[in-house]
Amino acid sequence: MSTTRSPRRHVRARRRRIYRIRRAVVACACLLLVLGVTLSARGALRALNALHEQAAAHTGSGIWSSAMSPYRAPERNASPSPAEQTLTEDEHTRKQREEIAALGAALTDAQRNEIYAKAKQTAQSSGALPTRMTYCIASRGNVGSVDHFANTVYRALNDVRGWPRAGVVFAQGQDGQCDVTITLAEAKELPSFSAGCSEEYSCRVGNDVIINKKRWDGAVQHWLDAGATLAQYRTMVINHEVGHALGHIDNETPCGGNKQSAPLMQEQSMFLKECSPNPWPLDGELWSTFVGSEP
Repeated sequence: MSTTRSPRRHVRARRRRIYRIRRAVVACACLLLVLGVTLSARGALRALNALHEQAAAHTGSGIWSSAMSPYRAPERNASPSPAEQTLTEDEHTRKQREEIAALGAALTDAQRNEIYAKAKQTAQSSGALPTRMTYCIASRGNVGSVDHFANTVYRALNDVRGWPRAGVVFAQGQDGQCDVTITLAEAKELPSFSAGCSEEYSCRVGNDVIINKKRWDGAVQHWLDAGATLAQYRTMVINHEVGHALGHIDNETPCGGNKQSAPLMQEQSMFLKECSPNPWPLDGELWSTFVGSEP
């Protein structure tokens, strides 16, 4: 048998080699085309980013928003990690403790005089006849020391955002020399002042303003859920209950809705409706029927 290939077989072998070469050439051409397009696109993106940075440098805030930048780093997940959430909660708790501590911190005579002077000036410029209400501090039941409570009462009542805007200033007196007595009472002691007082809330009976220790320590959940703090609740409940001693009644001014500030005399410990928590009297609540001594 002859080992020499026939002319026909030789032609077929050559055609196969040419076909393989053409395929290789086409593959290389496609690869070069893809590579060229990729490099061109990256160059265009870098040019656009450079233009964005130049525009921002000239305008201060940039011509484009960051959302228009074509080359952005991946955005972080909006939801905090458990560790971040714990840190946020701890920071919130710390700030609340500091706010409560500042409200009830010890007062020097100079600090008391300064607070009172500002309250008196506000009362004198209120347009109402300035008057002074003298109050005593008391406790009932197992409530511990009332020093922190007494300092909070003094600051809250004489704050220039509060009843001084209605012409009333407040001075702490001694037993037997008081227009009202403000008592911090254990929850179970509230009904001992009047059958109308509940163990769940604070109360006012005649010349007694009674602050419920349960609420003093924990406020109410819907108040906290609305974003307000325990320190703000303490300010609100003092101003609200003393407001009764000034002649106001519960819910005399309706909630305006639409997340407006709730009237101070609204029973915010029970409901907020469509209003936001508020520890201060609104403009429409700036009046008093109480007549005390001259400031």
